[in-house]
Amino acid sequence: MVVFCCERGVRVKIAIIGAGISAAAATKLLIAQGQSVSVFEKSRGPGGRMSSKRASAGSFDFGAQYFTARTGGFQQQVQQWQQQGLVQVWPVVPYSFSQSILSPSADDEIRYIGTSTMHQMLAAEFTGATLHFDCKINELSFVCSNVSSQSRGQWQLCSEQGECFGGFDLLLLTCPPEQARQLLQGAALSLQIPEQALLPCWAVLLELSTPTHHPAQAIFVQQGKSRWIAKQSAKPGRHHARLQENLNEAPEQWLVHLSPEVSAVELETMPEQISAMAALELSQVLGTEVKVAAALCHRWLYASYNSELPPCGVLFDHKLQLALCGDWTLGGRVENAWLSGVQAAQQLLQQQL
Repeated sequence: MVVFCCERGVRVKIAIIGAGISAAAATKLLIAQGQSVSVFEKSRGPGGRMSSKRASAGSFDFGAQYFTARTGGFQQQVQQWQQQGLVQVWPVVPYSFSQSILSPSADDEIRYIGTSTMHQMLAAEFTGATLHFDCKINELSFVCSNVSSQSRGQWQLCSEQGECFGGFDLLLLTCPPEQARQLLQGAALSLQIPEQALLPCWAVLLELSTPTHHPAQAIFVQQGKSRWIAKQSAKPGRHHARLQENLNEAPEQWLVHLSPEVSAVELETMPEQISAMAALELSQVLGTEVKVAAALCHRWLYASYNSELPPCGVLFDHKLQLALCGDWTLGGRVENAWLSGVQAAQQLLQQQL
């Protein structure tokens, strides 16, 4: 149904594939401008690579571990989230493991985390949009028609479950670049998507039977098979209420991110072997043998930005009324994911003027 608005005369229908932070930023801006937005996400809820999971002791962050705010626009957004109690500062002193030495490596960076979960702040950003979770879009078609509100054509989306959704004037893809390329096969814009823009990562949560009591909480690893190690149980707000009252009863939980190179080689390795590899890495970095009571693995096929590639920028095809955004378009980092969503939404709106 076409709804008329005051400025242009037409309220356009916009489809967004993905529900990570770039999609959240775009949705918020588009809804604020009175547009009709439908979001399609293959997972059970919003978050993308910022998603956290639940364990017996509380929540833990498998993907993004923290984020920073260096630009004015994103700083204002983070301040708003802080006022709402959705984001807090992580007052951590980072450590560095290099040349087999683990030592503090303090810096002036202000690191933020979502309160209780990394993706806590995203749900409200989708307010006003039509949300389709557990809905993996696997086919797109652009149909030229004089019936659409723009008289230029409309997008139709079909899901893996066989559902079809049509009548969209604009389309925004915020999914990983490899998935976007598959969806856009045959479209000229697909040729602009860089290959291997996002690299894989095995993330392993290790719950220890015996605590290490090591003071390090966040470790940048410069050698070996891992690149990041964090004591998840030391992150603020991550414990269940029953454990929050007495943190001495909470088990020590460590998250290990294996390096992109190792993760690429070990993509098909069994989780039990990956867990053992992560435990050995943790022992070597901390300088003490750890005893693992339980382990949980998550394989990110598309995780960290490939810094060897120059950022391609947010991609647009005005003829097809199509845009692609994500952290990978601006050089990685949570902040750039947000900024790319804002930029894509602004460009789509300008196209309608």
